[in-house]
Amino acid sequence: MYGLRIYSNRWAYRVLGWVLGISLVLKLILVLTYGPAYIYHSDDREYLRSAQIWLETGMFTYNDPERPTVFITPAYPGIIALLMKGLGPGIALEQSVRIIQTLLITLSLLLLFRIGQKIVGTPAALWGTCLAALYPPLWLVSNMIFTESLFIFFLLLLIVSALNAMEHPGWRSALIFGLVWAAAVYIRPTIALWPGLVWLWMLRRKRLPFKLLLRYGAVCVLIFCLCLSPWWVRNYEVSGGEFIPLTRSGGNPLLLGTYPYTVPAMFMDEQLSWRSDNNLWEHDRQDTRSALERIEHGFKEQFWLYLSWYTAGKFALFWGDVFYWLPLPGVPLIIPILYHYLLVSLSGYSLFRLRCQDRAQFMLLLFAYMSLLHMIYLAHSRYALPLMPLLCLFAGDTIHRVLIYRENSLTTSVKPPNSAT
Repeated sequence: MYGLRIYSNRWAYRVLGWVLGISLVLKLILVLTYGPAYIYHSDDREYLRSAQIWLETGMFTYNDPERPTVFITPAYPGIIALLMKGLGPGIALEQSVRIIQTLLITLSLLLLFRIGQKIVGTPAALWGTCLAALYPPLWLVSNMIFTESLFIFFLLLLIVSALNAMEHPGWRSALIFGLVWAAAVYIRPTIALWPGLVWLWMLRRKRLPFKLLLRYGAVCVLIFCLCLSPWWVRNYEVSGGEFIPLTRSGGNPLLLGTYPYTVPAMFMDEQLSWRSDNNLWEHDRQDTRSALERIEHGFKEQFWLYLSWYTAGKFALFWGDVFYWLPLPGVPLIIPILYHYLLVSLSGYSLFRLRCQDRAQFMLLLFAYMSLLHMIYLAHSRYALPLMPLLCLFAGDTIHRVLIYRENSLTTSVKPPNSAT
């Protein structure tokens, strides 16, 4: 008999340890062997340059080395700058970043298992973590100098903090959640509003008395504001008196998202047509203005096209596109594509089955929030990638349920021998 019902925490952690250990070793071998090949000459080069300028001049910049930036948050370039201070620029620095990211992805898988135990149970969590450990884009992102590895870790840590706060409400849980929330926003500000939705969900579900929920929520917001206040003060100073709570890089993603069902290949030419100088701050305002004009004109002149694009089209792109911008050795594109759609299909079935349960609704809230946010702006695989490990948990739940059904079917099909007459 398959013995699916005898998963113990000790046995599960033993299997998990082997899975994480083997995947870590293989990822480190990949980094040490092929790491330098994974430079995309895009955001990665800008993060490295930003860190170097920050060290040399004390000014935090991005894209424009002569002006301070408010277009990205400082956590990721800051970490690179700390490493660069000891290692200097070059291959040693870049490889060190990749090794740290590989460790972060491995720790993220451990956090994923802990989340899965609370959401779908230990057996399904083990299956889901194994599926995530094999997901090729997570191997790729360990090697690319992007924010994804760091953000995945803090996103999962934020979810763990939220689940712990719901299970053990108190000042300590509120303090930890506020700190992790601020750290996650310093890495990628798109997560900023999700804790507010969690608070409203807890209020609606009556998870805590209103007074306690209000009190602990106020503590989280206070900690968050205290942690973000240095960034606000700095932005106020460099912008000449403008309050910028997160970033000002909304114009370009908003504009890129206005091209229905196509990669905006003509975007750069169109963009250059209204840019008369190299002031990126003014460019952002122009991009935002142009994006709003395109949306207004599109809904007037091609209503059904734009309606479908800003609903089903962007949703399908967000969840259907696969982050595989550079190939892994011996892994052709078709493998991550098929693997991705298998995960989406299996997890979709589980989410539908569990949709009325509190813990599944908690995760659906995050999926819906990130989907809607990027359906307004730009939807593509890089933004959905941090959610894929969580989706793996529900795919693992489907596999576990199928195996249980098979075991039960085998059990009932074996009839006991007839008693002697």
